[in-house]
Amino acid sequence: MLALGMETTLQIRNSVEQNIRTAFRGVTLGAGISLRRAQLIDGQSVPSREQAPSFMQKEIIDDWSRVPLDELERDSVAHLDALGFRYYIPALMLSVLEHYDSSSMRVIGTLTGLYPKKGNTWEYHMQRYSLLDAAQKITIARFLAELPKLVELDSEGQRTVERAFRNYWGDYLQSNA
Repeated sequence: MLALGMETTLQIRNSVEQNIRTAFRGVTLGAGISLRRAQLIDGQSVPSREQAPSFMQKEIIDDWSRVPLDELERDSVAHLDALGFRYYIPALMLSVLEHYDSSSMRVIGTLTGLYPKKGNTWEYHMQRYSLLDAAQKITIARFLAELPKLVELDSEGQRTVERAFRNYWGDYLQSNA
């Protein structure tokens, strides 16, 4: 139980959500890769009969906060470019808070997308993070720092979040302290 005077879980969650909304306010997709286009890049070039209606609908590219959960469920986060990553990551982070499911590819893709591993994928991640400004990086760092308090992460999610924070994002909270 939290001691009297400390932020409650609900207060922390509301604060993290507000930080995300504020830091990414006004971000649009522009010429970036959308989730549907990323799905096609991933080799799913012909939508199934079930997928066809959603491929035909107009994508929301000017307001990430209006992107529906079923659109975020597309397992294509790894194929987003820097513009696409910056556009979708706030909606994805909020969806993790609101609809955490450790087996969801949306959740797995979001957490692994925030985990730059040292070695051959480091530059790939740094390129995707290249358009994030300081406030957005601090917001992502805070999201990762608080996430274990806000949802019950499975062991793999816990390891991914801890390593992501330790390897990269934690520096943004320390330099802001």
